[in-house]
Amino acid sequence: MNSNNNTKSNFGKWGWSMIIYCAISYYLAAALSTDALNWFPAAFQAYHGWGEEFVNTCNAMAGIGGWIGVGAAIVFSMMTAKKGSRFMALFGNIVTGILCLIMAFTGSQPIFYLMIICLTFVGGNIQLNVVPNNIMNVWFPKKKGLALGWASMGLPICTATIILIFNAIGNPRNAYIMLGIVCFAFAFISIFWAKNTPEEVGCTPDNEPVDLEQAKALMAKQEAVAKKMTMGVIAKDKNTWLIGIGLGLLWMTTIGLVSNFVTKMVMTGIEQQLAIMMLTVAAVVGIVGSYIWGWLDQKFGTRNASIIYGVWYLVALLLMIFQNGSMLTLGLATFFVGFGIGGIGNLIPSMIGTCFGRFGFIQANRLIAPINTAVRSTALIIIGAIGVARLNIAYWVFFIFSILAIVLICFIKPDPKKVNFD
Repeated sequence: MNSNNNTKSNFGKWGWSMIIYCAISYYLAAALSTDALNWFPAAFQAYHGWGEEFVNTCNAMAGIGGWIGVGAAIVFSMMTAKKGSRFMALFGNIVTGILCLIMAFTGSQPIFYLMIICLTFVGGNIQLNVVPNNIMNVWFPKKKGLALGWASMGLPICTATIILIFNAIGNPRNAYIMLGIVCFAFAFISIFWAKNTPEEVGCTPDNEPVDLEQAKALMAKQEAVAKKMTMGVIAKDKNTWLIGIGLGLLWMTTIGLVSNFVTKMVMTGIEQQLAIMMLTVAAVVGIVGSYIWGWLDQKFGTRNASIIYGVWYLVALLLMIFQNGSMLTLGLATFFVGFGIGGIGNLIPSMIGTCFGRFGFIQANRLIAPINTAVRSTALIIIGAIGVARLNIAYWVFFIFSILAIVLICFIKPDPKKVNFD
């Protein structure tokens, strides 16, 4: 599955710069969507004095935002193919910054719900699916697993810190004003920092010791192969659906576990502050896990790493289902959930690159991202429909879908003609 099992992180100065840039983008994507669901529904409910159903509705709106994002993912991927990652980073951060400010100042529940929907499909697509994933595949076609392992640390780092930051701010309106300002600042920085390809700054893919002109010639060849990947060609490729649905189901499980982790722990009798602390611990474990999943990807191939990931989350789900509030089960659940937090963020883009190649990623992502988005967003719809008070039922649903995911992933097999690394 992986043509290069070199696990040395020798990415070069510009390579590391882009990894850090993408880690920030991943961080913002999580802050704008999944991770914040552990905090802002209850915070804004208390701030505005809104009713008890507000929290469940927020989860449902985030799920709806994911489903609406199915169409947005196609549009955003096409824009990226035409305009480049840097343009999309500028566009996406300005839009999310505006949405955060509206969310902060509105006193209307319908407008607030609309902002949740918009933040979910814009942040979850541009700042997660499109910009950093595309940059990592273009910059590191052979070592994307390892590079993504480092960059996707932004996801668990967000989980570890964002609730603590929001709690320190206290006032939810001020928290979202600050988040909006951060988005605007990152948009400005992206103009100078984000680079579409390594060749445009005189570097080579994977920081390989090859002649720059030779690297540019290979890039032209790879781009020519990618241009032949029309929507029809991509739709007919079985890997498109196996990745979209199979890994999408594992992403659904990740969202289902993380978005209401604190709520589940409180339901078992654990004090809220301890539950928040354990979510932070889980995220810290996830930082290490992000690198380990990337290392496993690089060493043993993306498909094998994904299968291991699926089995890992089956155990995590069982630990959450049979959580009894004891420190032993709390610790085990925290470790298993946490270790997986950073994994899905690198396995999906790595698998797409493995099957469709360096520049084929953005072409294939036009269809795979909408499928992933539709499937993963179902997590919040399931939780919203079943009700936060009955999370165990939702976890059993995720358990069944995770088994299906493992089966589907086993059938993924890339076509060497589409990869064209050399």
